[in-house]
Amino acid sequence: MRNRMVVIAFLVVVCVAGCAQSQTTPLKAARLTIDGATHTTRPPACSQMQSYRTIDIRDHDGQVEAVVLLSADRAIPQWVKIRDIDGFTGSFWEGGVGSAHADVTNSAYTITGSADGINSNNPNKVITTDFKISAEC
Repeated sequence: MRNRMVVIAFLVVVCVAGCAQSQTTPLKAARLTIDGATHTTRPPACSQMQSYRTIDIRDHDGQVEAVVLLSADRAIPQWVKIRDIDGFTGSFWEGGVGSAHADVTNSAYTITGSADGINSNNPNKVITTDFKISAEC
């Protein structure tokens, strides 16, 4: 009975480890351009679950997170969340808010578009801001 419990526990650990998403941190810094101001940031944390690539860029107090659907020879941005980059907080959502386009060359991702949100200088006014994300995963 004790041997069965050990085997079951081992199988559970193996299954959980096998199902977890893999995450990689590239060595190259990412580049963010928000409303014309470009920043070189820390390397992004990248992960992939099935056909969805997540790019997470954290820098100082801000963060940009993007999800791209990889479909055959196309990359389709699903959403981009921008949190407190140069005072701007906003997002793009496929089929809803803003617009975006993604290109992938080898492991280099470039996502450009516009996001709707607010700026901390005038938080009562919704604005649209252009963005560009360049990151290697």
